[in-house]
Amino acid sequence: MGMYINPETGTKDEWLENHGALVTEEAFKSIQYDTLNNCLPVCLVDNGFFTAAGIAFNESERDIFANDDGRPKRYYLCNIDELLEVSDLNVNAISEDVKYERCKI
Repeated sequence: MGMYINPETGTKDEWLENHGALVTEEAFKSIQYDTLNNCLPVCLVDNGFFTAAGIAFNESERDIFANDDGRPKRYYLCNIDELLEVSDLNVNAISEDVKYERCKI
């Protein structure tokens, strides 16, 4: 478990605001990977002293990030190609149901 974004410049919050589409918690929880069209959900978690932007690259990861653990969270959809540039995302870990085409967000 655990693939995260870490942009070289700016904050994770800034990168997500510029490269992601903000979605509701309910939308994040109900994402069906066979309809994502080259997008993956990302959860920005406020841990108090730092934030983490975890990539939900499959349903199991999505469910972990969707768990209500008391920490403030925001949810985004991001293009896989752009995530590859700022993260340790391994394309082999992505759910096989994701349609690898250009993301439309």
